[in-house]
Amino acid sequence: MLTSQEIKEQKRIKGYRKRVEKWLVNNAQFINMSGLEREIKAPKGLVQKFLKYDVPIKDEWIISLHNVLKHLTSFSNLK
Repeated sequence: MLTSQEIKEQKRIKGYRKRVEKWLVNNAQFINMSGLEREIKAPKGLVQKFLKYDVPIKDEWIISLHNVLKHLTSFSNLK
């Protein structure tokens, strides 16, 4: 049986997954996939395999991608 904390964590990751996957699909033509993978220290081809072959991305990479994309798409850190 899952605790309420584990359920909240799963919902949070599910929300991140939805946003990350949608962003990647919508912006695939504009991004440097290998640069994104290097930024999060992910295995080569992670993003390409997701986009081209629909291979699911593991939760640990979803969280890292979410953090990088949040920073990348934020205009608040412009000076």
